[in-house]
Amino acid sequence: MTGCRIEPVTGPLTVRVLREPVPRTPEQARAIDDAWGALCAANPRYFNGRILSFESYDPAAGAATARDEEYRAHAVKRTVDLGLSFFGITGILCVRGDDGRDRVMLARRGDSVHDYPGMWEFGPCGGIDPPGSGDRLTPDDLAAELTREAAEELGLDLSGATLTHLALVHDTPDIGSTDLMVLARLPSMPETDGVNWEVSGTRWATLNELTAWCERRPGEVIPTTRAMAAWLASRPHTLRA
Repeated sequence: MTGCRIEPVTGPLTVRVLREPVPRTPEQARAIDDAWGALCAANPRYFNGRILSFESYDPAAGAATARDEEYRAHAVKRTVDLGLSFFGITGILCVRGDDGRDRVMLARRGDSVHDYPGMWEFGPCGGIDPPGSGDRLTPDDLAAELTREAAEELGLDLSGATLTHLALVHDTPDIGSTDLMVLARLPSMPETDGVNWEVSGTRWATLNELTAWCERRPGEVIPTTRAMAAWLASRPHTLRA
């Protein structure tokens, strides 16, 4: 879990969005163009939309600051490191089993995704889009982002889930990302849509089963999920928040 840092949040998060672009040199712009062209040639699914880059978190205000950025500026990090931290949202889907034990859902990343292909993680997860207007995302806006990711990646409807913001997990320096981890308690265990290019499988596990898996075969589970599983195990009542 080298490089992963967990920052608990103090309540429902809001996000202040900076719209001003960060100046880049002509050399940086050319390097981004070249690296992005190579990525798109290897995987035509890439799309250069707008996405948020994480800047900071103010616990006293319960607010994060993020910047409106091009996706490609994040995607080329391995060859052009601009010091950005991709800002994403991850759901920890949790349901009470018939045996009274809580289980969380794990999703296996597709073999052609950019980071951690073929590894298991909490899901759904994805980048946070900038607001269409204004400079702020509310907790309801973030819930809509997570709901969209669940529908796109897993075919799940989270409309009946109870959402609790738990922590920010920073995955640095290798990946350069920050994810808002959101506990999503579901009334019953849902069926997923199965396999697509982003998610190649799902499974449910108790927290004890997950932490044992992480210890036994750490190379199968992404670092942020391993770190978050250990954090949850040290706070056994959190899943019932």
